Amino acid sequence: MYSVAFKKTAIKGLRRMPRQISGRMLDELEQIAADPPNYSGDWKKMTGSGYWRLRIGRYRAICDIRGDELVLLVINAGPRGDIYK
Repeated sequence: MYSVAFKKTAIKGLRRMPRQISGRMLDELEQIAADPPNYSGDWKKMTGSGYWRLRIGRYRAICDIRGDELVLLVINAGPRGDIYK
């Protein structure tokens, strides 16, 4: 099982989201941390980088899996239009 850590940008992004969406995103991140390879939601590896993205409606979370430390690091979270900039 991995632990979930957040960068400051991710915390700010989660605070700006509607509570229902941010709560659901946190629940999904906990499920991913429990078993990343077998998570069945909308969780994909991003092309051109080593990061992963989680999609909840029009919101995204960009994550890095640090296997040697067993940490799921959430780098950024927010609306789709802003997250990839």
